[in-house]
Amino acid sequence: MPADAIDAGGAREAPRTRPRVGRVRHAPDASAPHPLLPYFRLVRAPAVFSALGDPLAGLLIGAGRLPARRAARLSSAAALLYLAGMALNDLADRAEDARERPERPIPSGAVSPHAAALVGTALLMAGAVVARDAGARRTGPALAALVAAYDFDLKHSAALGPTAMGACRSLSLLMGVEAARRVDMRSGARPRTRRGREAAVLLGAYVAGLTLVARGETGAARRRELRLGATLAATALLASAWRGGARSVPWAAAVAALAGPAVARALREPAPATVGPAVGALIRAIPALDGALAAADAPGRALLLLPLLGLVRWGRALIPIT
Repeated sequence: MPADAIDAGGAREAPRTRPRVGRVRHAPDASAPHPLLPYFRLVRAPAVFSALGDPLAGLLIGAGRLPARRAARLSSAAALLYLAGMALNDLADRAEDARERPERPIPSGAVSPHAAALVGTALLMAGAVVARDAGARRTGPALAALVAAYDFDLKHSAALGPTAMGACRSLSLLMGVEAARRVDMRSGARPRTRRGREAAVLLGAYVAGLTLVARGETGAARRRELRLGATLAATALLASAWRGGARSVPWAAAVAALAGPAVARALREPAPATVGPAVGALIRAIPALDGALAAADAPGRALLLLPLLGLVRWGRALIPIT
């Protein structure tokens, strides 16, 4: 024991303790964003639920039922291809976004162009592979190719852009119709390919109209394109209701209720502040349109698409959809 630990009277003095010097632990910041959040925004994650119903509707139209494993694989393929399209779209638009939408993941620096390219390419290739495995051997790869062509070239054309976007969603539904042929071959039933093609045209027309409406989301909204897009989407909706009759009317009414008010406001007051919500509403209503198309041939099982409406709405509260 050191000498200074004993006082003059011989009593022992309590040893002096030195303060410990160590790292200061800070509580995690609950307000800090999750590191994956920029990537969820890059791919518009909540909107993916609007794409899951396309191949399921095609499968219901073509086969009249939803074999669980095949339905899951088709929905996964549609989701992967949709997310790939969103990532590659932002990659292709990064210069424009830097001027008009600097808060988006790539221009803000939250996601690098290299990372966006890797994410988009990986999702695109995975989607094509999963689609082929699910039975969409032609429509799956065709959709992957069209997604890339749209993002990097076709969307810049006033005429081809909306048409190509509509064709993407048509192919998404046709993946289910093609896969239904394999289901029908096993069961001995006759595939309803023609009915599936009709539904694909109507879904494509609705999405082409949506794309025309979306062109007014940035800059000065163009009245002519807004009116043409809204008319095209409304015509496709009415035709879907007529095609399915009483079976499809409730679904079509749900589309009108979800998207109608926002679209009407955008038509009355065309501006980015009104057009953006209209585009989001039209996207969120797509599962109901899928339901209207599927209900014409499988009214009971079409109800399986109903939860997608809630999922799209729930996801919207987390991440902006447009």
